Amino acid sequence: MNAAEDFPSRLSAEHRAIEALLHRLNRTATRTGIPDEEALRLLGSLRRLLAPHLLTEEAHLYPLARRCLAAGDALADAAGSSHAAIRRLLDRAEDGRLSAGGRRHATAVLVVLLRAHLRGEEERLFPALRARAAPRDLRICERRMYEGRGRRPGAPLRGLPPRPGAIAARRDHVGGHDTSGHRHSS
Repeated sequence: MNAAEDFPSRLSAEHRAIEALLHRLNRTATRTGIPDEEALRLLGSLRRLLAPHLLTEEAHLYPLARRCLAAGDALADAAGSSHAAIRRLLDRAEDGRLSAGGRRHATAVLVVLLRAHLRGEEERLFPALRARAAPRDLRICERRMYEGRGRRPGAPLRGLPPRPGAIAARRDHVGGHDTSGHRHSS
């Protein structure tokens, strides 16, 4: 696959992880009687996933859009405003002074805004960059996004709450009982 067809593989993978977390958050936000701790845990996971993602887009993706697209400045400015609104809504949803109903409302608005933002990037920005940016520029941007966060391509995404079995696997690994074939010395 060439650089244009695959760009930006990393951000698209993160978008899918964010969307999965938004789905869980939306289910929590629309149900009454859900413990506030669960909503706060999911919001904390969203923050851990979003913070480096948004910074990476601001540092690498939007400067590329400014350089390569005729409307790049407007797109980057609008995305920056969207990022600021997302951060404010996340702060609001995590505010410990909010009632459960206030948290559900703030979370629901956050989910709608974040989904619209992700969809805009996936449906408009990414295709425009693939069509207009030089393949070399796409490769450089993708590489810098990986380097900037110290994650290798294909490494698992951090920030999502563990699924059943993940805790047991980690416990076994740390305790030297994992089945991966690696032995640990204590």
